[in-house]
Amino acid sequence: MSLRTIGLVIVAAFCLTTAGGDSPSQGEKDGSSYRHGYYLFLAGTPNGCEDCYVPLVLTRKSIEDLKKNPTADDCVLITTFERDSIWHYDGLVRLGQNEINEAERKVRISNKTYRYQEIAASEVLSLLENPLGKIAISRPYLPAKFPAGPELKQLIADFKTLE
Repeated sequence: MSLRTIGLVIVAAFCLTTAGGDSPSQGEKDGSSYRHGYYLFLAGTPNGCEDCYVPLVLTRKSIEDLKKNPTADDCVLITTFERDSIWHYDGLVRLGQNEINEAERKVRISNKTYRYQEIAASEVLSLLENPLGKIAISRPYLPAKFPAGPELKQLIADFKTLE
């Protein structure tokens, strides 16, 4: 591994572990934990390798419960690379009734429609505890498009309670 690659890995790891900043997240304020993880698969035609970057959304309630609730909820959005590693910690997105089509198992986030599939807490934990994964990739700095979410260590703690 070259020094440049090692440097990029160190910077990426630092960015991933400090995501969320010092301010408490909404989940920490109201005492609720993130309990559900869903991989999102693009429902339309991908551009280039867009389908290599699989979003992961973490929710406090199941998507089915979010559909029944008139109040939208903040959910954590993480972009993975091939479900192997965290490519980018995107932050918090609002997910409510209008973005969910339960009959077709689809959600709409950032003007894109995805099919969702719930995954086990152990799979979420594996990703959160090993954010660099096994596939070596470049992780360029990307500016935040969404408000900061909870730190990875808080999300790990949330999902460890489900094991």
